[in-house]
Amino acid sequence: MDYEKPFLYIDTNFAPDEALMTYMATKSYDFELVALSTGSGMMNTKLAAENIVGLMADDGLYLSVAAGEDFSPYHHLDKEIFTTRKDYIENMPAYENIIDKASDCGKLDIIATAGLTNIAKAIEEAPEIEDYISHIFILGGECDGEVSETFIEDPASVDKILNSSIDLFLLPIEIANQFSLSDGMIEKLSGQDKNLDIILDEFKKDNYRLLKANLLMYLMLMPEAFIFEESGFGIHVDDSEGEMGSLYRTDTRKKNYRVTRVNEDTFYDFLMGSLK
Repeated sequence: MDYEKPFLYIDTNFAPDEALMTYMATKSYDFELVALSTGSGMMNTKLAAENIVGLMADDGLYLSVAAGEDFSPYHHLDKEIFTTRKDYIENMPAYENIIDKASDCGKLDIIATAGLTNIAKAIEEAPEIEDYISHIFILGGECDGEVSETFIEDPASVDKILNSSIDLFLLPIEIANQFSLSDGMIEKLSGQDKNLDIILDEFKKDNYRLLKANLLMYLMLMPEAFIFEESGFGIHVDDSEGEMGSLYRTDTRKKNYRVTRVNEDTFYDFLMGSLK
């Protein structure tokens, strides 16, 4: 029986780790990347989408990229990193792009580093696509400690996804923040590819070394390298019963998978192997 590559949709922004994840996704043979969109993050969503288009067009890859809703008036990473006149972002909201691709593919995995607003809106507008989304890999999922900013910005959308029938894999920020790109790694990876060098320079210029988005991609590809807590989850949508944006456990919802541990060595082997 032939192996069928999963169809992958990425909903992200363009912080250095997200740029590196996007670069890795365009080079991977482990899945079929079908489209991307941008959500709230360190760069405004339109500029983030334009940078993604520029990065891919430079490699001769032309995929549908749409900008989503922005929650913040200020983004300290706003800048043009990759530009092109060969392709453009879609003239449609991100949620419509998700609807189109889920309907076309019939079986879709989603990596979500920039909140769940676009995905929740897509399901609200076209409830039937819930049956077409197999898994969502989500950055965030704190029950205590540091809470993901995107969960605080739009807890209602997070709650809608947590209450869906889709299999969810949640990567808490406190675990994702344990992994970073060292000077030695940057040195080993430099000089191989022009676009990779540009992204590595962004890590150095912004003194931003976290690898949250890359760890989330590793979770999508190698879930067996992780240990999970299995539970139903809800989210505190205000501060009345718990910290806004934090999760609580419940027996009234279907079980999903929240990461509690990851094999550090195998992740770094995956990262370096994917980029060489």
